[in-house]
Amino acid sequence: MPLDARKREIERRLREAGLSPGLTLRAAGMRLAPGTFDPEARTARFVATTEQPATVWDWDRWDFVEEVLRADGMELPASGQVPLLDTHSRGSVEDVLGSAADFRDITVDGVAGKDCLVTFSGVQAGQDAARKVEEGHITDVSVGYAVRESYYVPEGEKQIIGGKEYEGPLKVSTRWELRELSLVPIGADSLAKVRALQTIKEDTNMNKKLREFLESRGLAKDATDDEALEFMRRLAAENDEARAEIERLEAAAAAAVAAERKRISDINDAVAVAGLGDDLARELVDSGASIDEARARIIAGLKEKNQAVGAGAGRADVGLEDRDKFRAAVCDAMLLRSGVRLDKPAPGSREFRGASLLDICRESLQRAGVSVRGLSRRELASRALSPASSSDFPAIMADVAGKNLVRAYTEWPATWRPMVAVADASDFKDMHAIRLSGSPDLMDLDENGEYRTAEFKDAQEKYRVVTKGRTVKLTRKMIINDDLRAFSRIPALFGAAARRMENAAVYSLITSNPTMGDGKPLFSAGASGHANLAASGSALSTTSLSAARAAMRKQKGLNGEKLDISPAFLLVPVELETDAEVLLRSISLPEDNKPAGSYNPFAGKLTPIADPHLSDDSTTAWYLLAHPNQAPVIEVAWLEGEDQPYIEEEVDFDSDALKIKVRHDFGAGLVDWVGIYKDPGA
Repeated sequence: MPLDARKREIERRLREAGLSPGLTLRAAGMRLAPGTFDPEARTARFVATTEQPATVWDWDRWDFVEEVLRADGMELPASGQVPLLDTHSRGSVEDVLGSAADFRDITVDGVAGKDCLVTFSGVQAGQDAARKVEEGHITDVSVGYAVRESYYVPEGEKQIIGGKEYEGPLKVSTRWELRELSLVPIGADSLAKVRALQTIKEDTNMNKKLREFLESRGLAKDATDDEALEFMRRLAAENDEARAEIERLEAAAAAAVAAERKRISDINDAVAVAGLGDDLARELVDSGASIDEARARIIAGLKEKNQAVGAGAGRADVGLEDRDKFRAAVCDAMLLRSGVRLDKPAPGSREFRGASLLDICRESLQRAGVSVRGLSRRELASRALSPASSSDFPAIMADVAGKNLVRAYTEWPATWRPMVAVADASDFKDMHAIRLSGSPDLMDLDENGEYRTAEFKDAQEKYRVVTKGRTVKLTRKMIINDDLRAFSRIPALFGAAARRMENAAVYSLITSNPTMGDGKPLFSAGASGHANLAASGSALSTTSLSAARAAMRKQKGLNGEKLDISPAFLLVPVELETDAEVLLRSISLPEDNKPAGSYNPFAGKLTPIADPHLSDDSTTAWYLLAHPNQAPVIEVAWLEGEDQPYIEEEVDFDSDALKIKVRHDFGAGLVDWVGIYKDPGA
C-alpha cells in the first residue's frame, strides 16, 4: 500500500477511536490556581497552558519534539468555551465533566500563558470531579489542541518568531486551536500519549515512515508490529519519566532553597529580637544550626547578659521592618503576576506569586491581628478594605497601582525632553519666563575711571502649572473575582495618558504658532517679525538647512546684539524621519545633485527628533532648535519638582472600594523665539 494511502488509513482508525489526527495532547504541569475553588458556583481557575517547552508527538515529523505553544496564538471556538473531559475521553457525552471558559493572559514564573475558569457540571460525574478538586486530590489539567501554524527551528540555529528569539531544536506553534481541557491524575502526559499511540496500528504492516523512525531509536529490524508498538509506548513512557524526574529534582531543589532561606531569615529575626548582635546571627547561619538550636543558643546568651527575651527597643523596630518587607514582597509579587518584569524582586515575593487577592486580604488581616476564621469571601474583602482593621492591603494595592502607573509613564516616549528647559513651580500662579537680552558689549571706563553700568531689556512670557487627574477603584467584586489584571492595567493606562498630555502640551506650543508677548506670532518672517520663518517652503536638504542655520546665527537680542545661536536639534514630522536620519548621519552628501563623496557638513552636528504631533499640523514642515542651555524656546515645570504622576488612596465607604486618585501637575510655555526656526517644507 503506498505511503499516502497508509497514512490515510491510520487517520481513519484514529477517528474511529475518537482521536483526531493532528490532535496534540499535553499537560506540562498545568495546575489549579490556589485558593480559587468556589464550592457554591462549582468553579475553579486552572492554568491551562504556558509557553514553557514540552515534549509532544509531532504529526508532521512523526517524532517527539520540544514544542512552545505561543499564548497569543490560542484560538477558541465561537462559543468561547471548550468541554472539560475526563482524561481526554472523547467517546461519549458522559465523559464531559463541565466546560472551560473566560481564558485570560497570565504570567507564571516569568513565562507567558493562559488560565481559564472551569465550571463543573451538576451531574454526578461532574460533582464527583469537583469534590476531588476541592479536596486537593486532583490538581492537574491537560490540553488537547490542533496546530494551525508552526515553525520549526533546526538544532544549532536561532530564529526570531513573533518578536522572540528561539533556539533549536524546537517547534514554535504560533496559531493553534484549543479543542478540549481534561482533568488528569498526574501532571505528565504519558497516558494521553499511550491512548493516541494505541490507534497507530494497521491490520498488516505498520506505516513505513514510523517504522524507520523506531528502528533509528533501537527497534530490531525483525520486530513484529505489536513489538514495535510496545517499543513506541516505552519511548513515550521513558520520555515522561525523565521529565517527571527532572521536575521532581527541580521541586526538591526549590524546596531546599526555600527552607534554607527561611532558616536564615528566622535566625536573623530571632537574634535581632533578642538584641544579641549580627555576629551571633552570622555564626549560627554559617554553622548550619537549625532554628531550634539557634533558639537554645539565644536563650543561653540572654542568660549570660541577664536579659529577658524580647527586651529592649529592638523588638518594635524589627516589627516595623518586617511589615515593610511584607508590603514590598506582596507588591512585587502582584506586579510579577500582572505581567511586569522586575530585575530584582523584593525578597519573599516568590512566596506570594500564586496568591489571589483574597489570599492577600487574608494574610494582611492576620498580620494586623484580625481573626479571619469563618469569614466569607465577601467579608474578607470588606474587612481588608476597612480602615478599622489596620490592614496593609490598601497600601499594598496603592503601591501596585503606583508602580504600574510610573512604569507606563516612564516607558512612554517623550521626544521633547532634550529640547526644553526645566523649571520648578511652587504653586499654581502664573510663571513669568523672563527673556533677557544678551549682555551688552564691554566698554571703556568713563572719564572718572569707573565701570559703566550695563542696562538690560526684558520681555515676559507666562504660563502656569495645571492639575489633571482621574480616579480608579478597586472594588470588592474585583477582589472576589481576583481581577488583578484589570486593576493593574487601568493605572498603567493613566500613566501613558499623563505622558501623552505632556507631549500634546509641548508640541501644541509649536504647531499652534501662538502670539508672543510682543504681539507677534511665534513664527514670523522679516525684520518686522521674528526672522525665524522661511519666506517660502523648501524640502529638507543641505541647502535649506544651511539657509536655516544662517538665519538662526543672525538673530539679535533686545539690545540689537548678535546672539550667534547654533542649532542643536532638527525637528521633523514622522513622514520625514528617515530623510532626516539619512541627511544627518551620512558622511557624504546624500543629494543626487552633489558630487559623489562630497563631505556632509551636517553629519553628526544635529540631533534628529520626529514626533507624530507635528504630522497632525504638517507633513512637510521642519524646524531647527537651539539647545536649551544656550537659547531656551520652551520651558516645562512640575509642581514642587514632582516630575511624574502622583497617587493617593483612600477607602470609599459609600462604594465599599479602594479609591485611588491619579494626579499630575504640569505646565509648559514659550520662553523665546530666537532659538527656533521653521521652514514650511515642500
